[in-house]
Amino acid sequence: MAENRKRFTEDFTSRILEVRYTDLEKEKRLCLELLVLAKEECDLYGEVFALTYMGDYYIAVSDMDRAGKYLLKAQRMFPEDQDWEELRLGLTSLLGIYYDMRGDEQNAIDYYLKAVTIAEELGDADRECVVLNNLAFAFQRHRCYEVALEFYQKAYWLQKNAGINPVRSILLENLAEVSLFLRQYEEAKEYILEFEENEKDPLQRVVMGDKNWCCYYGAVGEREKALVYADRLLRNQDVINENKMTAFESYHMLCRSMMELREADYAGRFLEAMEEVSVGGGLDQVQTLEEMRIQYSLLFEPPEKHSEAYCVFYKKNQQFRAKIDETIAAAMKTRIQLEQLMQQVEDMQSEQEILEREVNRDELTGAYNRRFLETLIREHTDGAAEESFAFIVMDVDCFKEYNDFYGHLKGDEALREIAACMMEGARDRIYASRYGGDEFVCVCIGLTEKEIRTYIEGVRARLHARAIPHEKSLCSGEVTLSAGYAAGIVKTQIEVRQLLQLADHELYKSKNSGRNTFTGKSVDIL
Repeated sequence: MAENRKRFTEDFTSRILEVRYTDLEKEKRLCLELLVLAKEECDLYGEVFALTYMGDYYIAVSDMDRAGKYLLKAQRMFPEDQDWEELRLGLTSLLGIYYDMRGDEQNAIDYYLKAVTIAEELGDADRECVVLNNLAFAFQRHRCYEVALEFYQKAYWLQKNAGINPVRSILLENLAEVSLFLRQYEEAKEYILEFEENEKDPLQRVVMGDKNWCCYYGAVGEREKALVYADRLLRNQDVINENKMTAFESYHMLCRSMMELREADYAGRFLEAMEEVSVGGGLDQVQTLEEMRIQYSLLFEPPEKHSEAYCVFYKKNQQFRAKIDETIAAAMKTRIQLEQLMQQVEDMQSEQEILEREVNRDELTGAYNRRFLETLIREHTDGAAEESFAFIVMDVDCFKEYNDFYGHLKGDEALREIAACMMEGARDRIYASRYGGDEFVCVCIGLTEKEIRTYIEGVRARLHARAIPHEKSLCSGEVTLSAGYAAGIVKTQIEVRQLLQLADHELYKSKNSGRNTFTGKSVDIL
């Protein structure tokens, strides 16, 4: 019976994956059928798969509210103890896209980086390229062109060395755009030529090639050639508009190019095209659009019109703030309702204690949770001055083997003991948190490297004193930790993310050095 159910689920999942790029409505229908049948059969894998790709469908049709509903439910239901890495990769990648399109860059980058790691572990170069492209595009939209170029090039060489072609044309087009933004004109020209050789769709080859050449000739000052391509592009807007996310960036680039050439008519028409495809876009798109309107007014309109443009920008800004406040208010309302429910069950605790535990603390260990960590990072990078920051990433050695041998209840007890070791030594400006599973992250603010190393040594000593047996450990007869840290001066959230990634790399060095140790370094992020 179980074997039949497995074959049945595999049949549905393979059909969904086959049609997701070619027939969206069929993808939706198959997902709904699988969802109903999986619930009837108590098939958790089938249910999570169906929820994940319902989210995929709604992302494709730009319905982010419904996409979030399905993806977040799939995430909540996903069991940590199951080896469903292919599905985990799909869900994690889609969560990255979801948060990206919602304008939540922090979560988007986190999920993209997780998806890259999963793809690397699976040896799936095809999907790794896709995720790297999405990650780079997120940086490109926020004008971090150097970082975007780094990820685009990583994806480009990965697919070239692996002999695969999942997103080669898209990568080449994006590489050309970013190279032009960075004024690397010769490199941009080479990417454009390779794009034309690689793109198999004749219409896409012509239209997107025209876009690339228009921007290239505009950048190098060949006005007449640039305008020829601009005319052709304005006649082929339907093709560009097929993907509204990339269309916005294309029109943005074209509008900038025409502004640099002081071509008011063309710049105005591309600005109108930006406005058309930005409907339903994230706040970053709306902000970019308003900035381009201001630039257009300053370049081409009489001075008396400038104040009017700034007034419009101010009103739009107020609308942005109102939208953000509305979202925050809704979240606060939900939290209050949850607090009231918990108060009925645990009426011996104060409202403040319940809120602190639910919002900021990990339920299992009592350490800070990831949400608190994200809030802490925002507070220390949102318009703040440069600050000494460090991340310590700790991971339990051979924890899967521990769980398999002693059981999950004992595994939970071990995690609580480890968290206690971390919190006992966490003085002011050391924030110990459980990041997920058996991974812990400490944020250290204003500490020297010596103080950081002393803290890690203290955690390891306290854990050693507890002597929790671990017969299946590959490095010791008791539970041990591997750790990595990275310290540096940071100012922005992007720099903080880079620092966290470096700490994670140091952790893997410790793992590869035999475990039960720690490594780290101070770095220059700025």
